[in-house]
Amino acid sequence: MHLVYTIVLIMKEENKNRALEIGVKILSKKGYHNLGLREVLEEANIPSGSFYYYFKSKEDFALKALEYYTDYVTEFYKSKLLEGDISYEKRLESLFDAETKWLLGEDCKVGCMIGDLSSEMAGQIDAAQRMLESNYEKFQGIVERFLKEGQDRGGILKKIDPKKMAMFFLSSRQGALARVKATRSIKPYEVFSSKMIGLIMR
Repeated sequence: MHLVYTIVLIMKEENKNRALEIGVKILSKKGYHNLGLREVLEEANIPSGSFYYYFKSKEDFALKALEYYTDYVTEFYKSKLLEGDISYEKRLESLFDAETKWLLGEDCKVGCMIGDLSSEMAGQIDAAQRMLESNYEKFQGIVERFLKEGQDRGGILKKIDPKKMAMFFLSSRQGALARVKATRSIKPYEVFSSKMIGLIMR
C-alpha cells in the first residue's frame, strides 16, 4: 500500500511539472494575458478537472511557472559562470553560446520570461512583484559573484564595479531578448554578447 501511494504521488508531481514546463514555454512566447489554460492542459495531457488540484488559479499557475523557470535558470547560470576550471572569458562565451542556440532553436520567438512578466504582472499582482524582484536579485547575485571572482583571479577588469555591472548586464540582456522576440532576429543578442565581453574582460 505504501508503494502504491508513493507511485501516485510521483505521478502527480510529474503531471504538475509537465504542466509547468509547458506553461513556461507558452508564457515565454505569449505572455500572461494570452496564456490559455486549455492549451496547457491539452499539451500536458492532463484532464481539465485536475487543474485545480495542482493550482488555485491562472495567477497561481503563472507564479508557480515563474518559480519553476527561475529555479532552472538559476542553476543554469551557476553551472556556466561559477563552476568549472575554464577561464572566465570561456565561461561567459559558453553562456552566450548556449543562449544563442536556445533562441535559434525557438526561431527567436521567445524572450526573457521574467522580463516579459514584469511588464504584464508586476504592476497588477503584488505576489508577482515580490517574486520578480527576488528573481532579479538572485540572477544579479550570480553575475556579481562571477565578476568579483574574475577580478580576484585576474580574468576580469579591475576598474568595473561588479554590482553595477551585474545590474547593467541583466538590464541589457533583457532588452536584447525583447528585441530578439520583437524582430525575430538573433542580431540584438549577438551585439549584446559581443559588447559585454569587450566591456568586462581583460
